[in-house]
Amino acid sequence: MHYGKHLLVEVITKNQKNLSNESFIKKVFEKIIKATKTKKVMPITSYKFPPRSTFQGKISGGLTAFSIISESHLSIHTWPENNYFAFDLFSCKNFNEQQIIKIIKDNFAINQIVYKTIERGMQVNFKNPEPIPERIKNA
Repeated sequence: MHYGKHLLVEVITKNQKNLSNESFIKKVFEKIIKATKTKKVMPITSYKFPPRSTFQGKISGGLTAFSIISESHLSIHTWPENNYFAFDLFSCKNFNEQQIIKIIKDNFAINQIVYKTIERGMQVNFKNPEPIPERIKNA
């Protein structure tokens, strides 16, 4: 791991119940922060979108939550109307992604989950940089 690990998770839940519950999401973030032994440097911040009216009636608004940790960040974006959320954890400190997936599975009624881990710095070597191709110099 050169500069960090970035876990990208997408989930379809069996129900939308907790996808607009700020205190629930914050508790899940706290569990992940504890499991990764990272340090929260600011309170977890969230924004809850207002409910929307649809032809099926009123639906809860989604939410976005973010936690800055000294090692980078956690974020979640939810769409209760689709039983969907996207979660990211980026950290320069190594972590066990299977442990994070287990926390997510233990806290949400999962219908489908997909995830991918990206190791940052694999394509860019800042110590011995290669010349930048002309086509992206002016980008």
